[in-house]
Amino acid sequence: MNNIANKIAQWLMPVATKFSNQRHLGAIREGFITVIPLVIVASFFILINNVILDPENGILGHIVDLSKYKEIGDQINNGTLGILSILITFTISYKLAVSYDEDGIIPGVMAVAVFITMLPTVTNIVPIGSDETVKVTGVFSQNQTSATGLLFAILSALLGTEVFLRLKKKRKLRIKLPDTVPPEVGKSFSALIPAFLTLTLFAALVFLTNIVFGFGLQELVTKAIQAPLDLVVQSRFGINIIMFFQNLLWSVGIHGTFVLGPIKDPSLLSAIQENINALQAGQEIPNIVTKPFIDSFAMLGGGGFTIGLIIAIFIASKRSDYREVTKFATVPGLFNINEPLMFGLPVILNPVLAIPLILVPIINLNIAYLATSLGLVSKTVAYIPWTTPPVLSAFLATAGDWRAALLAVLLIVISVIIYLPFVMATNRMAEIEKKVQ
Repeated sequence: MNNIANKIAQWLMPVATKFSNQRHLGAIREGFITVIPLVIVASFFILINNVILDPENGILGHIVDLSKYKEIGDQINNGTLGILSILITFTISYKLAVSYDEDGIIPGVMAVAVFITMLPTVTNIVPIGSDETVKVTGVFSQNQTSATGLLFAILSALLGTEVFLRLKKKRKLRIKLPDTVPPEVGKSFSALIPAFLTLTLFAALVFLTNIVFGFGLQELVTKAIQAPLDLVVQSRFGINIIMFFQNLLWSVGIHGTFVLGPIKDPSLLSAIQENINALQAGQEIPNIVTKPFIDSFAMLGGGGFTIGLIIAIFIASKRSDYREVTKFATVPGLFNINEPLMFGLPVILNPVLAIPLILVPIINLNIAYLATSLGLVSKTVAYIPWTTPPVLSAFLATAGDWRAALLAVLLIVISVIIYLPFVMATNRMAEIEKKVQ
């Protein structure tokens, strides 16, 4: 296995070097690292709310009603993950500007302004107790500002910063004030015309998009990803494609589960509802691929089946930084919350770990699909919280089929075996980097 790890390290080292030296990818990576503390705090409160306080599925929820205290975690979620896209827009822009030896504050603020400028000005809501959709202006949905909007936020940060900085370098666009004016005031005014032109450009782009397509730029980006996936959601081939792109997005720092959730979840939730109805009617269970099926067999530990990575790091990693982060990420990982691990190691933009991150869920998904289609395990007939721990989730989703729990254990073992040579490769790459330094 060491020979395999050495070959992987030798093959991926040039790729890793290019990744680490690429300015924009570095800004994305460092931007995500900056918000790690907020992501970790939010992850723990998600864990508390769903595993302990939830009245239906929580450990204490069955004993005493503590649901009112979930509001604390909800408020923290609003201030962290709920505005993650806004925070990421600023931090990525800041890091990108610094890489150009520029002060990052003004470009960061500008990038946030660009992001907000391009968001839809009208939000559709369905009031409680009503079946009619109402259009509301002057508000932003968390579908736009949370992790769901990360792809658009990253594009806004990179494009907005590049345009602003290029305009800012034009001397003819600078407003010069007397030397008696405080330096900070002078910096702000020197950015006035570039800011005006940048915001005008992106606002005009949104305006033209609305005229040509009938919807905004953010929706255009969503549709560009969504259109090819809508045709294949329910098929075995389709779910493999979705899992590939979902974890590919994860590997470059985009929350693939949230981004593709609006595309795949409606179909997957409908499938589990059909299974539940069939079970109640005493009919044959129709669907293999459902949301609990994906959660129980392809996303143990979170996106990328990272429960296997956690175990592999404890077995084979010689890197103290990996082991320390993994110790901290283990408890959330047991409840399928892997943001601390993804952003802490980091796994994102890590070309070594990206390969198993993409492959492991697909391999395990197909094993579980084959086992279910052959009748070796029962089909999923219960909708369970995504935070249900591995193995237990498979047992509950299949209405207590011990074979499903055993299959989940087998898949974890397979994932560890696949992750191990790549973890060993990170050991080797760390040694190479030390020698170079």
